[in-house]
Amino acid sequence: MNTAYRVWDGEEMYYWDDEGIRLNIEDGNWYLYRKGKFITSNKTACAALMWGTGLKDKNGKVVYDGSVFKVPVSINRQIHGSYAIYEVVQRNGIWIQQFLKSEKGFRARGYMAGLLIDNFENERESLLFDGKFLESFVPEIEVIGDIYQNHELLEGVE
Repeated sequence: MNTAYRVWDGEEMYYWDDEGIRLNIEDGNWYLYRKGKFITSNKTACAALMWGTGLKDKNGKVVYDGSVFKVPVSINRQIHGSYAIYEVVQRNGIWIQQFLKSEKGFRARGYMAGLLIDNFENERESLLFDGKFLESFVPEIEVIGDIYQNHELLEGVE
């Protein structure tokens, strides 16, 4: 079982293996403590708990819910450039790789195995993959930040 997690308190990111960190989950609520002192909880407006995917990028960095990563583009490079940027999210227990934009700023509704996916019901298309999808890209994934600390990575994304 993957127990890696991180918590954003609105100003700082805390990781499961930071010294003195303890996460308590009780009655559907979570509370984060450091050396016995309360830090934040799900009852705090800007706080977010993110679970690890159990995967690491090509540099050994853990991939979490909310991670933003880039991966090389192998087709349509004249439109996309050399890489595309994705966000990792978990919805209903399924890991989703959500396309944000390409190096050249291209924002498609979705991108999968060389095919553009048209879905006019959503502003930002979420592509669902089986549990092995992210794992298949791990040798090429490079985590470049997260949605909380690196707002510049989300610029131009609706």
